[in-house]
Amino acid sequence: MQLPPQAITRAVSSKVRATIFNKLEVENRRVLDIFAGGGTLGFEAISHGAQEVTFVDKSDLAIKVIKNNAKSLGVEKLVKIKKSDAKQFFKNLGLKYDIIFLDPPYAEFNNTLVKSTSNLLQLGGILVVSCSSRSKLSDFDELTKLAEKNYGGTKIVYLQKI
Repeated sequence: MQLPPQAITRAVSSKVRATIFNKLEVENRRVLDIFAGGGTLGFEAISHGAQEVTFVDKSDLAIKVIKNNAKSLGVEKLVKIKKSDAKQFFKNLGLKYDIIFLDPPYAEFNNTLVKSTSNLLQLGGILVVSCSSRSKLSDFDELTKLAEKNYGGTKIVYLQKI
């Protein structure tokens, strides 16, 4: 699988991905990979039986890599690709997702982004947030924290919509 240059994206390590997918049940779920980069989380979800994955990224290069990866893996029918800034994507969407991966550049991470992303979750859906281990997440009335773990400089937080 191809990845965009690290100057454009920061991929979640294979160790962290394995941990994430050991905690999640993605089979037959609708998944959103926002700030997708090369799409490693979304393609991992497909390999675990996701019904469909929507990839969102604003980078032309990232979109090209995702398209190439979908083709080389033979999963084009399970993939939707949207070239969009996250804020624009939030405005134009009526769909709700079962699982959302939120892995923005650390400098762009904030609690407003978490709140906006959570609005795209189905009731009972899971939001998996990847951020700097120094980031502080607010408490949200509509989300309950299921788990949180640091992996070096990265924090992974699992939030469920209630």
